[in-house]
Amino acid sequence: MKKVQLYNKLAKNKLKEILSQEQFERITISFYRYVRIKNPTKLRDSLYSKWSKLLILGRVYVAYEGINAQVSLPKRNLKIFKKDLNSIENFRGISIKHAIQEGNSFYKLTIKVRNELVAFGLPSKSYDMMNTGKHLSAKDF
Repeated sequence: MKKVQLYNKLAKNKLKEILSQEQFERITISFYRYVRIKNPTKLRDSLYSKWSKLLILGRVYVAYEGINAQVSLPKRNLKIFKKDLNSIENFRGISIKHAIQEGNSFYKLTIKVRNELVAFGLPSKSYDMMNTGKHLSAKDF
């Protein structure tokens, strides 16, 4: 089985040059979900392998408590991306936010495993990220 490269080897200026020569439209999206992830490293490796093939660029954090991502991808790959994301049980139905203004926001894909998505500076035993409030619509708010 061929080993997949899980990081970028090109210099920043080369990546920007490649990005400037793209002949397709990119869109920028973001999403997050607090959910228990058993093996963040394994998930990171899987996501990087699949998403780099879809020409996804951006910054993604994965932790035992969930995922937080801001990515840019070719518009033509959005349906494939959403289908892949929904194929992961923990991310099924995840809310995806589209950027208000488009542009070349990222030049490489970085997926990092973190100890926690948001650093609260509290002992992890003192709170439960799965204990969330009720989502309100704008009207209800």
